[in-house]
Amino acid sequence: MIHVTLVEWYGLGALLLVCMLAVWRGGVPERRTAIVVALCWVASVIVDNDGSRGVQWAILSVDVLLGVWLVIQALTCNRFWLMVAAGAQILILLTHVGFALTPDMMQEGFFSAYYIWSYVVLLALALGSFLARYQVPS
Repeated sequence: MIHVTLVEWYGLGALLLVCMLAVWRGGVPERRTAIVVALCWVASVIVDNDGSRGVQWAILSVDVLLGVWLVIQALTCNRFWLMVAAGAQILILLTHVGFALTPDMMQEGFFSAYYIWSYVVLLALALGSFLARYQVPS
């Protein structure tokens, strides 16, 4: 059974707003990234093992895929916001690694860092969507 917490509902609301903004105002990189980020959010909810304690390897795998996507986009597109989003996603991955290496780490600390960096990815996408009209084609 899929269990979505209140924090995840807030994240879903933010995700939907940013994705709608990307579709409305963004260029091709913003729209593609919005789709990938939304798919990764859905995948994370599906593979979440109901908030059990410990490393969630399936969610880490989804985050790795998103990280690879963002890094490739940052290296191939002329959008600064993609570098910010890729950097934040790398910090999410490092948060996973830190938790895996230090299981005594407080679960709340892990989730706080995880959600903060996730919102940085969304904020970068939102900023990129606003600025897409002013982007010089490469």
